[in-house]
Amino acid sequence: MKKFFALIIAALAVSVASAQPPMGPPPGMGPGMGRGGEMGPKKSPVERIAGLVEELKLTPEQAEKFAPVYLAYQGEIRKIRKDLKTLMDSYNGMTINEKLAFRMVMDQLNADADIIACKKEYMRVFKDHLNPEQLSKIFMVEKKAMRPQRPGGPHGGPQGPHGGPHGPRE
Repeated sequence: MKKFFALIIAALAVSVASAQPPMGPPPGMGPGMGRGGEMGPKKSPVERIAGLVEELKLTPEQAEKFAPVYLAYQGEIRKIRKDLKTLMDSYNGMTINEKLAFRMVMDQLNADADIIACKKEYMRVFKDHLNPEQLSKIFMVEKKAMRPQRPGGPHGGPQGPHGGPHGPRE
């Protein structure tokens, strides 16, 4: 049953991923670097879905129904971000004055609003596939499942997530 489930998820993820144009790293970051600048391999759609399934503790039946919906949601979020990147790239080479700076920030805020609207829309769909506890955690768990693994494990190796031997710096 688990192999069957894994094959379905893999097939769905590959079909959706192949329909999306590849996205490069955010501006100013090299290949394989995450938002925090840490190096690590990018997770494939299959790995991201598997991470969500594990983190949310979905049953195979839930995962089978949830995966295509989640992949469609990710496609919409990816399109919003791609459109914003294209818009921001169109400002390259321009002299930034107060008016342009305001327009650039407003474009970013509008994209943020579009992402929030998309999340709200998909929450209505996700509730048909997740129990209340899973639904309450979906966006927090999503960030964790999407994040590339840092070298040395999920907490950045022996130094902890913030460089100190015992965790965050004071």
